Amino acid sequence: MNSLQGTITNGQIILDVPASLPEGTRVEILPINEAKPALGIREEDWPTTPEGIAALLERMEQVDPGWLSPEDEVAWRAALRAQKEVEKAQFLDDGKKLGSMWE
Repeated sequence: MNSLQGTITNGQIILDVPASLPEGTRVEILPINEAKPALGIREEDWPTTPEGIAALLERMEQVDPGWLSPEDEVAWRAALRAQKEVEKAQFLDDGKKLGSMWE
């Protein structure tokens, strides 16, 4: 189910849209800014230099996919390499397409 959103007014929660929950359903209410911890990297923390990007990629390569069997890990890494090659091959064409959008 998607989350419900609303506003506290006079001590009561007024939902933005009516909820389709059965009467008596218990719910948990959390303020939006505290409801979900931030995941991943904040936008302003992404590396922007070639060195920073290379360091991030290196850290990502070190992730241990311990939940995979050895065979699945080999297949997964092969699929990652194949996808990387596809993206590298399409890079210039994609750049030209994006560039033509601004002309």
